[in-house]
Amino acid sequence: MTVIRILLGAFGIGVAVYGIELLLKMSATDLRSVAAWFVGAILAENLIFGPLAALAGVLGHYVLPPRWWPAYTVGACTSLALILVAVPVLGRGGAVPGNDTILDRDYPLGLLAALAVVWAAVAAYLLVSGRRTRAAAAGPRNAHPANDSGH
Repeated sequence: MTVIRILLGAFGIGVAVYGIELLLKMSATDLRSVAAWFVGAILAENLIFGPLAALAGVLGHYVLPPRWWPAYTVGACTSLALILVAVPVLGRGGAVPGNDTILDRDYPLGLLAALAVVWAAVAAYLLVSGRRTRAAAAGPRNAHPANDSGH
C-alpha cells in the first residue's frame, strides 16, 4: 500500500510540475483568463453547487425513506454537477455563425440522456439493494431447524 501511495504522490507531483511549466509559457492575457476561470470555478462551487447540494440533501432527508438516502445523494450530486457543466453550452452562446463545428451537438438532449442514465443507475441500485435486504431478512433458503435430538 505504501508503494502505491508513493507512486501516486510522485505521479501527482510530476503532473503539477508539468502544469506549472505550461503556465509559465503562457502570455499575460492567457494567464488572466486561467485565473478568471480558476476563481470562477471556486466561486461557482461555493456559491452554487454547495448550497444546491445541501438543499437537495435536506429535501431528500425529509421526503425519502432512510434506505434511499445514499443512492439519492449520489444521484442528486451527480445530476447537479452535470447540469452545472452543461450550463455554458445549453444556450448555445458560444456558437459561431458559419462554423458548424463549434457546438455541433444537441446538448440539451445529451444532458437529458446523461441524467436519465444517472437516475436509471440509482433506480437499479435501489432495486438490487432492496432485493438483498429482503433476502437477508428472510434468512437462508434451505435453513433447517436446529435438531437437538443428537442424531
